[in-house]
Amino acid sequence: MPKIQKKDRKILNIKEAIDFIKANSKGNFDATIEVHANLGINHKKQEQTVRTTTVLPHGTGKTVKVAVFSDKTVKEAELNLTEHDIERLEKGEIKPKIDFDVLISEPKFMAKLAKAAKILGPAGVMPSPKAGTVTDDVEKAVSQVKGGKIEIRNEINAPIIHTIIGKRSFDTSKLVENFEEVMSTIRNHRPQKVKPEAYIVSVFISSTMGPSVQIQL
Repeated sequence: MPKIQKKDRKILNIKEAIDFIKANSKGNFDATIEVHANLGINHKKQEQTVRTTTVLPHGTGKTVKVAVFSDKTVKEAELNLTEHDIERLEKGEIKPKIDFDVLISEPKFMAKLAKAAKILGPAGVMPSPKAGTVTDDVEKAVSQVKGGKIEIRNEINAPIIHTIIGKRSFDTSKLVENFEEVMSTIRNHRPQKVKPEAYIVSVFISSTMGPSVQIQL
């Protein structure tokens, strides 16, 4: 697909947008394709926040490191942690986003894990029932995360969702299907007090190092 000059950019359908992003993505690495959805919600009101999960049909293309607080050993997890490791989290001996990307916990650990909330919260890895990361079935949760499960939530300080749909190396058709899954999930979790026509304001996709393109809704 030929490169489009900035002044000539238009709102594109998702297939055209993905082809454009692929053609204009910079860097010699397999860039991540990102989705940015601007919502017509009042993010300051709890009842209007959006937070849920979905499993991308073709995965994320990313290697996800998972840490688990559990009484049992989970083979798929990179880190199997115990109550004694909570202090290590507080001291910075175990670092979110470096040693692990996702933290999953059995419910029994949550009260004590709250001690590390000031570390885990800002990193976006504090386990939550809404995210499916507080569960008795930790093996299933780890398997889902490894298989392409992502969290879809608006930013704490803005009415916008940032998420991913795969890698530049994915076939366009697979990226389209992943995008459609994300958008379907967002639409299905519209807060009741937000009118349908005011809910999704605009949607853009971009790559890790490249321009963004607005998507035709």
